[in-house]
Amino acid sequence: MGELQGHSMAALERLCAHYEQEQRRQGEQIAALTQRIERQDAESETLRRRIERLDGLVTALAQDYETLAEMLRGLWT
Repeated sequence: MGELQGHSMAALERLCAHYEQEQRRQGEQIAALTQRIERQDAESETLRRRIERLDGLVTALAQDYETLAEMLRGLWT
């Protein structure tokens, strides 16, 4: 094998090693992003349930204030 072929093979091997390393790094990043998305989905679901609960509480409170206002109007008239 000539010197040029030896250099070419060494360069190709380095390029292949770099490509494999980059593929592994990207795979790790994808896995990390997937986990992050799953956590955010779970957090979003928790927040959605809390908002629904809060909405129900606010609705009930508004009804209570309406009832109280009616009672007070009845006392002042």
